[in-house]
Amino acid sequence: MGKRRLILLVVAVVALLIAGTDAWAFHHFSRNAATKAYPDDYLNAVACPTAGQCWAVGQTGDAPGGNTLGEARGPLLKHETAGRWATLSVTGLRAPGSALESIACPGAADCWAVGGNAAVGQTVIEHWQGGAWQPAAAPDLPGSQLNSVSCASAGACWATGGTQSRSGAVADLFEQWNGTRWSLAATLPGGLQPTALSCPVSGRCLAVGRRDGAAAAASYARGRWTPVPPPPAAGGAASATVPSLFGCAAAAMCLAAFPGTGQLVTDAWNGRAWTPVTTSKLTYPVGLSCSGARGCWLLGMTRKDRPLALHWQGRTQGWAAVTVPSARRQGYLSALACGDGCWAVGGRGGTRRNGVPYTNPLIESLE
Repeated sequence: MGKRRLILLVVAVVALLIAGTDAWAFHHFSRNAATKAYPDDYLNAVACPTAGQCWAVGQTGDAPGGNTLGEARGPLLKHETAGRWATLSVTGLRAPGSALESIACPGAADCWAVGGNAAVGQTVIEHWQGGAWQPAAAPDLPGSQLNSVSCASAGACWATGGTQSRSGAVADLFEQWNGTRWSLAATLPGGLQPTALSCPVSGRCLAVGRRDGAAAAASYARGRWTPVPPPPAAGGAASATVPSLFGCAAAAMCLAAFPGTGQLVTDAWNGRAWTPVTTSKLTYPVGLSCSGARGCWLLGMTRKDRPLALHWQGRTQGWAAVTVPSARRQGYLSALACGDGCWAVGGRGGTRRNGVPYTNPLIESLE
């Protein structure tokens, strides 16, 4: 699990435990909580390269906790056409030991899926070009995992993640695709160390991260990165604070969210400046996804361990809750993408009679 996602889940677990959450949430979101193996199958990301098809990626496993480098796991790959989802073979991936964390599709038959391999402690990068998924050569960096990928074009993609040494030291990881090969990069031009990127349309991206220890951001257009103002943190937080949730629906419509106690501060980007919007509708955030004209969605779980989805209504109204079909069942949502319809993915779970929890993949149709 990457540093950003791990921090999110640990904070959420503490909050849920204080509120008296049940065994399923505790086991699924805590790395060391369970002592018995159980099905730990869920989806982390979804992308729709065309209106008629979508891909969802994640992991399968028998694990005592969440998605960690040390658990036994395998990749999970699902494909949607005409509203029907099917699980596909993962023989082309680096199984066993692999989990897929993110996916981006710069073309109708051009998708990248990234993640990590727990068996060897290395990044996983898979490429789909309209046929079978194939592993791509990636920089050899032990103890590493990629958590997100975004592409401005077929020849310009970036992936972020992290590394962890045997001593427990954690470091950021940043890789870039130039149309020919993936390579390690320390920063973007201008010295930005990115923690998140979003490329909503061809040739345009926005990245957030740190520069010289302070929060920073940069925009990508016409093949070059240019510094822009970073999203301001809430409540006078330290200048190095970067948003834990981030996404763009258009070049001039990005959202950067800072979860807080009882409130969520969402900074909205209009292409020139950030405008903060505060709301109290948030309970437990997992992901923020944007999908073009369909806008942006905040996804996660309620205090009763039910899937949660909020839809951005603009600066004046902020976030509004939307109906989730499985809202009466335990589970969470983590990502969303839109083709003919909008699909949100995550995991759903419960506890067996013997007290052992489980998690299965969750796919919801949201409008």
